[in-house]
Amino acid sequence: MNAFSVDLEDWYQGIELPFSSWNQHTERIRKGVDPLIELLSKHNTKATFFTLGWIGEKYPELIKQITDAGHEMASHGYSHEKVYDLSPQAFREEISKTKKILEDISGTEVAAFRAPFFSVTNKSLWALDILKEEGYSIDCSISPVKTWRYGISTTPDEIFTIKENGLTEFPVSTFKLLTKNLGIGGAYFRLFPYMLTSNGLKQRTKDGKVNMFYIHPWEYDPHHPVVDMERKAKITHYTRLSKTIPFTDKLLGQFKFDTVSNVVKQYKAEREVNEYSIEILKD
Repeated sequence: MNAFSVDLEDWYQGIELPFSSWNQHTERIRKGVDPLIELLSKHNTKATFFTLGWIGEKYPELIKQITDAGHEMASHGYSHEKVYDLSPQAFREEISKTKKILEDISGTEVAAFRAPFFSVTNKSLWALDILKEEGYSIDCSISPVKTWRYGISTTPDEIFTIKENGLTEFPVSTFKLLTKNLGIGGAYFRLFPYMLTSNGLKQRTKDGKVNMFYIHPWEYDPHHPVVDMERKAKITHYTRLSKTIPFTDKLLGQFKFDTVSNVVKQYKAEREVNEYSIEILKD
């Protein structure tokens, strides 16, 4: 059971440039999305697109194209602000607004959410209750890999239910490299040889674990503008972008993927889903 997920955002949204400046930057979203959609079509794969509400408003025809092709539409918030940098009220407004925008354009239910930069952390666990209250049933915002930006190291490495509100959590899938846990997708996919991701998926499947791969359209656009930023962020954002297309072609040829909602549905049909109190997420 493998889910393929995409954080649908343009290059300047992935590097924390101010929301007020977005209209000043070169639009390149099609340069990343088009080759990705072609790869998914080539391998007859359906994916989940965690989409910014702002992107939905600006490119409604793209949203229609994605959902008409059978892919799942999901929420990535509106302004790509980290959850822990928002007030609870501002977060509620963002996810409610985005859900309505995407549902109105696509004509499909938006059931799943992923926070920008996986920013549901110890500082923002309050967001899980708000997601449930606003009609979301699946969250994919928590990473067991702890970095300077995100992560909760005590996160169970499986699909589970939040005891307090019934929300289904589908955390970032991880694999171990020596003593470190790495994520399945994103910069980890590009920075290291393809074999590491492939072997990680194989081992997780052998261990009976469900898997979720994640990626961004700008990772399929190696020529998008280079801007100055924090050194760690610059390395993870720009390194080996030319590898994303060939690596994804291999990945989709080697493994079968489906949408997040379909994988969750299958998982619940075949297994008993463990229920955890939110206290376990306070590492």
